[in-house]
Amino acid sequence: MQIKTYPPVTVLYSRHRTTIGQLGDFVGTVAKDLFAEAVEFDALISGPVIWVYHGMDGKPDTEFTLEIAVPVQGTIRSSRFAVKQLPAFKALTHNHEGPWTEMPQTYGDIMQHVDAHKIPLTEESRELYYNIDFQQPQHNITQIQLGVV
Repeated sequence: MQIKTYPPVTVLYSRHRTTIGQLGDFVGTVAKDLFAEAVEFDALISGPVIWVYHGMDGKPDTEFTLEIAVPVQGTIRSSRFAVKQLPAFKALTHNHEGPWTEMPQTYGDIMQHVDAHKIPLTEESRELYYNIDFQQPQHNITQIQLGVV
């Protein structure tokens, strides 16, 4: 685990109010729509899919804001999605390799590290999906970023 500051990035994104229990509704579908929209406008897709969580506390019934984003370069005038720049982001970073069903354990390990080192967190976290494999989920590679004060 390391603390690192990531540079700003321009993204095509969609925003949703949701709960942990409803996250499955967005897996795969929103990213495909964002990629299709970027391609339609001849934009360069310049990075992995990013899920940005605002106000998620880990409790199953807490409603929070989820932004699903694709880094892009180029001009996009979408009527379906918005474009914005995600600001620089200072985060505690850790990679999760394998099925997403095992991510709660990875988050538990991260939070033990946070507690042991008394690292102050912000209300924002991100997940970057470097490899998505629905047929062989053991090949998934997800970078978890927890915002640090």
